[in-house]
Amino acid sequence: MPPSPTILFAGGGSGGHIYPNLAVLERLQQTGAEVVPHFLVSERAVDDAILRKEGLGGSALPAKPLSMRPDRLWAFYTAYKRSEKIVYDIIQKTGAQAMLATGGFVSGPAVAAAARAGIAVALVSLDAVPGKSNRWSARSATDLFTAYETEMLSKAQIISVPLRQSVIAAASPQDARRALGLDPDLQTLLIFGGSQGGGTINEAFAELVTRAAAKDLFRGWQVMHLTGERDREAIKANYDQAGVPGRIEAFCNQMGLAWAAASLAVCRSGAGSVAESWANAVPCVFMPYPYHKDEHQRANAAPVVNRGAGLLLKDRIEAQANVEELMGPLRSLMHSELRLNQMRDILRASAAPDGAGVLADWLIGVTGLAVRPEALMER
Repeated sequence: MPPSPTILFAGGGSGGHIYPNLAVLERLQQTGAEVVPHFLVSERAVDDAILRKEGLGGSALPAKPLSMRPDRLWAFYTAYKRSEKIVYDIIQKTGAQAMLATGGFVSGPAVAAAARAGIAVALVSLDAVPGKSNRWSARSATDLFTAYETEMLSKAQIISVPLRQSVIAAASPQDARRALGLDPDLQTLLIFGGSQGGGTINEAFAELVTRAAAKDLFRGWQVMHLTGERDREAIKANYDQAGVPGRIEAFCNQMGLAWAAASLAVCRSGAGSVAESWANAVPCVFMPYPYHKDEHQRANAAPVVNRGAGLLLKDRIEAQANVEELMGPLRSLMHSELRLNQMRDILRASAAPDGAGVLADWLIGVTGLAVRPEALMER
């Protein structure tokens, strides 16, 4: 038998760029196609941790985010060219047949190397506002895909954000709550900030639960708060002191269960979080990451918010200001089952098919991979 072809998956710097690639690989493997995946990620610790957990191989590129500061521009350029050479050498060594790039600063030099080597490249833009790297790389990609309609990538095919099946709810709310050690009969508020940048959300809720009004706010509710390692103990102490039931964990490796358990969520509006909440029909209070200059997370949430299926707040950074921002909207949703049900219905009616299957089909098409005949019928 001929050796299985190598497919390159480029994207790193955060889980938001890596997990969509994992979702596509998952769909590809479900078809019976035999491939050798090689992930091109950044040197950040989060990238290495994700690949180790998944048992996948790859290469950490020295690529850096673009900075126009004179003292950083040369470092960006040299890191870009080093990364491009590393990827080009990988392609020559492995005979890689195609690349799927999910944007960001890792994808830039990877796409450039793939174009120079003459292999097929699909660039996937995940955010509503394509970053500089995506706009530049779009010139070199063979095919373009985007999770949001945008004039910046007018020739791109619109798909939904690729999601792993493990983040899709497969249990009833009651069964999911039992599996997570929660009270099956209490409404559940899911709170998380993503793989990076949840600190101000954590600080807001650490302050919120100390308020006298919190007792009435959380009546009939419990929390599932994913804090990250740094904040867990301090935040758990505040919840315990306030008598708010639930689970306070650093992370959750069963996000499908977490979404199934949730009646409402408070989270960032990274493309992955928006897509997961939509696919699981969980209404959200979105608090976009406050330090992005282009505020692309606000744009990410717009399709849900404009349909009346979510709320968009401003992260005011300072904890007390955020409590004032959150208290009214949370009360209006947590004490109105009718409104929550209406929002869930909107989400269910408007959810798009997952883009992971579309991209797996693209890889099959450009590489000629053999798949199980029944797999095509299942799709």
